[in-house]
Amino acid sequence: MEIIGKEYLVDFGMAKAVLHFESETSLTFTITEKEGAADNTTETVAIKLTEIRPHVLMATWQEASGTTVTQVQDYEKGIIYSNWTSREGEFYNTQGTIKPV
Repeated sequence: MEIIGKEYLVDFGMAKAVLHFESETSLTFTITEKEGAADNTTETVAIKLTEIRPHVLMATWQEASGTTVTQVQDYEKGIIYSNWTSREGEFYNTQGTIKPV
């Protein structure tokens, strides 16, 4: 896949992150800005990537906190859709932009 070994800036408005695709099964994300958060958060997670069509991927993972994440990443249009369930069971979704760093 074209994204392996590359970094992408994700901007959801209320939060920004850098995604580094280390391999087809490993992602390191760094949250660089988040409303109400003082420090950057970095975590490496096991991921599953599914190609929806060329330049559109679905990425799924579970974080150490128990948060589960499903994202549709459209590299052609520069759009990312993110859905996550917190460890408390609350469901969230948002849309943002994704671009190479």
